[in-house]
Amino acid sequence: MSKVGIVADSAVSIPKELIKEYGIQIVPLVAIFGDKSYRDVIDLKTPDEIFQLVKKSDKFPTTSAPSPSDYLEVYRRLSQKVDSIFCATISAALSMCFKSATLAKEMAQSELPEVKIEVFDSRTTVGAMGLITLAAAQAAASGKDMAQVIETANKVRERVNMIFIFDTLSYLAKSGRIGRAQALMGNMLNIKPIVEVSTATGLVEPVGRVRTKPKAVKRLLEVVEQRVGVKKPVHMMVEHTRSLDEAKELKQTVSDRFNCVELLLCEFNPVAALITGPKMLGLSFYRD
Repeated sequence: MSKVGIVADSAVSIPKELIKEYGIQIVPLVAIFGDKSYRDVIDLKTPDEIFQLVKKSDKFPTTSAPSPSDYLEVYRRLSQKVDSIFCATISAALSMCFKSATLAKEMAQSELPEVKIEVFDSRTTVGAMGLITLAAAQAAASGKDMAQVIETANKVRERVNMIFIFDTLSYLAKSGRIGRAQALMGNMLNIKPIVEVSTATGLVEPVGRVRTKPKAVKRLLEVVEQRVGVKKPVHMMVEHTRSLDEAKELKQTVSDRFNCVELLLCEFNPVAALITGPKMLGLSFYRD
């Protein structure tokens, strides 16, 4: 059994079978529709469910980070199995998760004095955060101690990229997380914005925009090739919201074009899907 337990908020994108394999504990974000709250991946299990609620709602929902008590409960549970806990969060510039997890760590100091807890700001989200968390979990599973797990996470965070094609930026704008990608908004028909979350800033940044989805995919692949090349080993995650066929096609293209030592496919969890909107397609990646 690993001495380091791994925790992440539900903004993270990791295939469910790997979450189970490495015992990663997920702390749910919350979607709020009027006076009703829904816990991510617990009360709402798929993006379809949250988009159905959006259709029925008069107002666009708000979202909330897990409370410190939510994190503390997970820390308590893990402390019975491990002596250290590594908790990865969505970028602190985008969410209060880092603050909540840190407050829970402070609360745990008196209750769980023998357990070392590290709260790690991924400075990114979804798939890029997933690749960081997964690398940390793999290090922990191989017997690495907390210092080595943190070192692994830092190395991936320094190299990881996350680039997405949006069908629309309206969901991102309504969520209040649009950042510098506001510059890509417009009324031109069929414009497909391309954005990234840079770990240098932790914010949503514009990459470009093109007129059609096929051209956007072509541009996405060009940017990836510019950043990591085609010969050196790369870790890659294909991500989507309600675009499984397109994601599978992109995965095959990526497999043919790049030297992938790890190639994953994952759909966003419901709250992350709410923020990006449907028909989003993207890649998170880093070079060895």
